Amino acid sequence: MAAAPFDVLTTTASELQILLASGKVTSAQLIDVYLAEIERNNGYLKAVICTAPRNSLVEKANALDRERSGGRTRSHLHGLPMLAKDNMDTHPHLGMDTTAGSFALAGARPKKSADVVERLIEAGVIILGKANLSELSWFKGSQTICGWSAVGGQSQSAYVRGGIRDDDTFGGHSNPDGSSSGSAIAVSAGLTALALGTETDGSLIMPANRAALYTMKPTIGIVSQQDIVPVSQICDSAGPMTKSVLDLALLMDIIVDPSKTSVPPKGFASVKTDTWAEIRVGVLDPAEWKRPDFFTKPYEGTLEQMRDEFEYAYSRIERLAKTFQKYVPLPNGNDLEFNGADSLSTLWTGHFRAVFEDYTAGLEDSQVYTLEELVEFNRKHSETELPPRYCLTIDKQVSLY
Repeated sequence: MAAAPFDVLTTTASELQILLASGKVTSAQLIDVYLAEIERNNGYLKAVICTAPRNSLVEKANALDRERSGGRTRSHLHGLPMLAKDNMDTHPHLGMDTTAGSFALAGARPKKSADVVERLIEAGVIILGKANLSELSWFKGSQTICGWSAVGGQSQSAYVRGGIRDDDTFGGHSNPDGSSSGSAIAVSAGLTALALGTETDGSLIMPANRAALYTMKPTIGIVSQQDIVPVSQICDSAGPMTKSVLDLALLMDIIVDPSKTSVPPKGFASVKTDTWAEIRVGVLDPAEWKRPDFFTKPYEGTLEQMRDEFEYAYSRIERLAKTFQKYVPLPNGNDLEFNGADSLSTLWTGHFRAVFEDYTAGLEDSQVYTLEELVEFNRKHSETELPPRYCLTIDKQVSLY
């Protein structure tokens, strides 16, 4: 295959749209480009769990190219391929499982695609494949290595050489972090220009930070969570992974339900100003709001550099923003405990059974429908589902569920 007519590492989705509109590239060519990048690099990165059948992808791309030639574009992302995190249902006709990284869900047949996936398809986006993740959105067990799933293996940051270090912690610097790990890696490594992830607590923000991307966790409820493998109905939200603010806004224009919130008449992208003049900013104290040492295994020199960089960024923002409040006084997570345990984790543990079983009730041909069946599946398939470093003991796992 000839070299891509653009740099896959740096070209944004909005820049690809300009190339499409000018006829310099077609959607069918984009499919070839990104499938080639996945084939070339995913064996090491393990950012992508699966791709849709090539013939189906090319057929969809050709149809969208014809629509464009006929003067119709469905959205600003018309004809662009992207990845969806593998906890988002895709109908069997798309040719991909939805596993959340667990072999227990392999082969299960959802009755429809997730609402957010259907919105993307209606907007002319091509679902190229499914992104790897921390299995069950990192709710399989505590202190498992971020970015690992039984189905997808250990995803690898494009910015770290040598893979996950044996002496690193489960959220340390050598891994991609969060649970939307594959979504972030794929965009940063040029396997796609766009991806969708989800967050319960940090699963968009953390991997995007490690991958130098733009993301945001949308307000709970404004992006449909229907037919997405859940953790907690009061904390889960799907959100974008992009290389630019404009791309983030364009993706939000598609996935946000305008009946659930106030959307600018011409969409979020229409209010992009390239200025901080009307933005009000409040920041937290990085000395207080930091991850515990057991999570990140920090190096003192690195922490000092980070604090200096935070202070420099704050000073710049203060000069540019409409208002700036330094060190907003908010309750720290350490202040939110219940019976000596983290209150959020306690809350999610209480939610998980109900929301998981509500989700599986909508599946056909699933190997598991109840929490007990999921735990028993892991017990019977411990060689693949509970390998060393990637899960706690069965007894501990049962208590977490």
